[in-house]
Amino acid sequence: MQLFNARIARITQATPTIKAFELEVTDHGFKYLPGQWIEVSTEIDGETKTSGYSVTTSPGQHSLVGLAIKSSATHPVTRWLHQAKEGDIVQISRGQGPFVFVPDMGEDIVLIGGGVGVTPLLSIWRYVRDACPETHATLYYSVSHPDEILFREELEQSARKYTHVSLEITVTQPSPDWHGQSGRINRHKIAALNAPPNTLFYLCGPPGMVDDMEKFLRELGVPASRIIFEKWW
Repeated sequence: MQLFNARIARITQATPTIKAFELEVTDHGFKYLPGQWIEVSTEIDGETKTSGYSVTTSPGQHSLVGLAIKSSATHPVTRWLHQAKEGDIVQISRGQGPFVFVPDMGEDIVLIGGGVGVTPLLSIWRYVRDACPETHATLYYSVSHPDEILFREELEQSARKYTHVSLEITVTQPSPDWHGQSGRINRHKIAALNAPPNTLFYLCGPPGMVDDMEKFLRELGVPASRIIFEKWW
């Protein structure tokens, strides 16, 4: 597998538990599709360690690749990244995996994500926002606490500015100052979207959540061929 040098251009504390990384890749051979993941490799204690992370950015950003990674005390690459500094170099693979969206796949898509499982859906949503005005994309994002909403300001501003992207956020442990939806995504909430019959549904999150969402969609009459999912173990 070909690897590409990537410089960590920017690190931000996106939420209390998630850091966002912007990786700069100058090799034009590096490519990915919206929704795919990449392998990140670095040397830790004299050994090369590798882990996969979903890309959060749209391919239209050219040389910049975004990742949003939740902290972990036990995962070696994640732990290293959370201690990394801007300017550090890692090696990355091209985009991988079949969890993708390209324009000819459909004119209506609903992206349902839980927690940090929203990351590949962000790539698709941003891609539609920036490059596919003929497609309508709804992001339905479930998160434990308002502080854990990734890129909240950007998402809300984009949903207000563009008519072809929509945003639904529900919080399972709402704080007193949260005035939006609360509770888990359920069959009723999905039905309330009134999605057209030809809608493609993308699901990403913990296995239990993905299984529940698939069950709800099938009960609502959505055929299996219109459900695309990725489970995070």
